[in-house]
Amino acid sequence: MFGIEKLLEKILHRQNLPKEKRGEFEIDLKTKYIHGLLFYNSYFDYVYKSLPKEAICFIVGGWIRDRLLNRSIRKKIDIDFLVTTDPTEIVNNLRKILGRGEVFSFDKETEVATIVFSEGDIRYRFDFSYLDIKDILEDITLDFYEKEKEIIKRIEKNLLERDFTINAMAVVFDDTVGLGASQTVLFDPSNGLEDLQSGIVRPVSYKNIEKDPVRILRGYRIAQELDFDIEKEFEKWVKSNKSSIKNSPKERVRDEILKIFENSRTAEILEKLIRDGVVQEIIPEIEEMVKIKKIGDFHRYNLLDHSLKTVEYIEEFLKKKRF
Repeated sequence: MFGIEKLLEKILHRQNLPKEKRGEFEIDLKTKYIHGLLFYNSYFDYVYKSLPKEAICFIVGGWIRDRLLNRSIRKKIDIDFLVTTDPTEIVNNLRKILGRGEVFSFDKETEVATIVFSEGDIRYRFDFSYLDIKDILEDITLDFYEKEKEIIKRIEKNLLERDFTINAMAVVFDDTVGLGASQTVLFDPSNGLEDLQSGIVRPVSYKNIEKDPVRILRGYRIAQELDFDIEKEFEKWVKSNKSSIKNSPKERVRDEILKIFENSRTAEILEKLIRDGVVQEIIPEIEEMVKIKKIGDFHRYNLLDHSLKTVEYIEEFLKKKRF
């Protein structure tokens, strides 16, 4: 069994260093294990009670990433679950147990049911996505251990359809809950843990980005939030495929841009997005701003740089205002 506590220490140490001082190191992890308590949230006890007995549940995505980085808990807590029974039944059970919460369902690649509730000034959002394994469970040619292997393959297939490697990790939910918490396998088919320690935002595959081009903006935004680097090959791909963003739902594009403005280093990320040609696909007028150079002796910057500096200064002002 491979313990990754030392690796986590290195990840956390790296994140506390200035970017220019962060080194890289080689690691070779086959099967990765970590204690489930790292991912625990007090509301998991209620989730546990809301799950039908036959349900298999995994925690996936950003919560796994953020807990591995030991990021501070913010006022919006979003946790994604992958479940093998009806997600709507689970969120309705959870609402009854909590005695509060708004629930709704929608279809993405599969059925997703969501519950949103608040405690004080903290807003929680739990998304439950359906993982269909009925065919595996009903296959009489497979014994228990073969079924277990097939279920693992199914969860890894799901993870390999996600956006970025650092978001494509999962753990078994049961191993994270209260007194039952124990050492658990970290499912990581695209080597997200290695990219986490290197501080890189890398797509699981470009095909996954093509299917949902809003993920382009999401990648830059995640790099902004975590102070990570965007993989150079991904940036090259974006420059060649930036026009695909125009085919995305406008409300989702809007939401990603607003999230970029909610975080620090907004001007820096906007400059990257403009340099790579993405913003021009969303706001064509930016192209004209790029063409207008410095005019006269009273202007220190050209029009685009002046606008980006304005964003930077407003951000600094608001930061001081908060403290």
